[in-house]
Amino acid sequence: MIKLLFCVSDFIKDGWNISAILISSVILVPVISILVYLFYPTSDIWSHLIETVLYDYVTNSLILVIFVALGTAIIGVSTAWIVTMFEFPLRSYFEWFLVLPLAIPSYALSYVYTELFGLGGIAYINFKLFLGISGFSINFYSLPGAIFIFTFSLFPYVYLLSKIAFVSQSTAFYEVARLSGSNSWNIFTKIAIPLSRPAIVGGIVLVSMETLADYGVADYLGINTFTKGIFRTWFNLGDHYSAAKLASMLLLTVAVIITLERIARGGSKYTNLIRGHKAHTKIILNGFKSALAIFLCSIPVVLGFIIPFYLLSTFSVKSLHYWSLIDFIELTLSSFGLALSASLVAIICAILIVYAMRLNSKLITPFARLASLGYSIPGAVAAVGILFPLVWIDNFIDNTFIKLFNISTGLLLTGTWVALLFAYLVRFLALAIQSVENALIKIPYSIDYAARTLGYGRRKILTNVHVRLIWSGISVGFIIIFVDVLKELPATMILRPFGLSTLAIRAHELASDERLIDASLPLITIILVCLVPITIMAKNFKITRGS
Repeated sequence: MIKLLFCVSDFIKDGWNISAILISSVILVPVISILVYLFYPTSDIWSHLIETVLYDYVTNSLILVIFVALGTAIIGVSTAWIVTMFEFPLRSYFEWFLVLPLAIPSYALSYVYTELFGLGGIAYINFKLFLGISGFSINFYSLPGAIFIFTFSLFPYVYLLSKIAFVSQSTAFYEVARLSGSNSWNIFTKIAIPLSRPAIVGGIVLVSMETLADYGVADYLGINTFTKGIFRTWFNLGDHYSAAKLASMLLLTVAVIITLERIARGGSKYTNLIRGHKAHTKIILNGFKSALAIFLCSIPVVLGFIIPFYLLSTFSVKSLHYWSLIDFIELTLSSFGLALSASLVAIICAILIVYAMRLNSKLITPFARLASLGYSIPGAVAAVGILFPLVWIDNFIDNTFIKLFNISTGLLLTGTWVALLFAYLVRFLALAIQSVENALIKIPYSIDYAARTLGYGRRKILTNVHVRLIWSGISVGFIIIFVDVLKELPATMILRPFGLSTLAIRAHELASDERLIDASLPLITIILVCLVPITIMAKNFKITRGS
């Protein structure tokens, strides 16, 4: 008993443990808040949703997830195999060209293709003008249209993880297969894909979560999904509790997907690397096979990046007359201010958690893993889960001040930057933890011991030694979160303070009013900012064996 008391006393004195556990626990508040409302009594509006649109929310979301997962798997795995195993002209360029679609938000892709191929769109007019073909259009305001958009926007997730898995596999497997008379297709289907299954499934799960979390594409194309249903129930019908029930159902769906991924992966690792084995010898392609490889790798790059980037760049020049310099600067500064603040808060919290893990791994690691679950929570769900506890806190403070001082404090947290930053922290803390942890884990403990012999305490070891050594990891995490916050739409729309707008929100509003040309300048700004880290990482970080 006395020993236990001493342990508790040491724990309380250790501020690192308390800080890490407190931050990790706060991240779980939205999840708990949402799940609680799952058991609240139903209302007339909830009964109305069950009778009318809930079936559409469920079926449309499932159809999107299934077919987008299938499409991204086909494109991502096949292109990763082609650039890994074969040598052909422009192969080294395609290695990082295939990552570029990540720079373009899915909702921007939906704006472009409806404008390009919709009734009365650019293709419709040009086909009629130059070829005399009237009535040429493609209906993107449909489930197939949404599947197309998500597939060519999100396939790089599968491509990156599949490529890393292919590169990391030992060539011994392939050499034995070739000696046994297997051709490239048999090696790909019977050896490479089974060995890479954990990585491929991991990429598909990321794609599925991004698809479920989307609001911009579903709202613009008129697809009834869970996320759109949350917005509609919250803002149009004014029933916060029914919106929370929808959010809880979406959260449970995400939990099921993650569980299935864990079951499918089992105890498998994401690489099958035999150390010391030689690198892959690429098969040289010539003639038709070389042209086919270039064509297959070009399709996702052209559809996922070149066409939307070119069209938005052209439109942004035409839209300069609409934007006043002061208005655009204000919009950009508010967006960048949010992104910078969120990135800074997330990185600081991640450093505290990861350093506490280094000091007390067994205690803090489970809390850190729980905090990382926030990345799997869709933005709309996180926003709804945050609003309820913040409103409760605001009301509690307001009632207390009225009773004690006869003064109303109003809403101190709800509808402020605090709520927004909290939502971003819940969503993106996992990215910060991953970046910082990957950098800090490479620093041997001998450096800590040497610093202590020089009289450094834990705080000085962190600030004067570790932070400098892991600065590259901190920078990568900061940039990734900055880009993700800049593109974030649903959480920002729900929690933003009155009068606050961002590049993403303004672009969505203008595009929804059929003013894509005016929306193109904020969109191209987001894309150019996203291109910087993606291009740097894609060109300078070569995916090699063991990386």
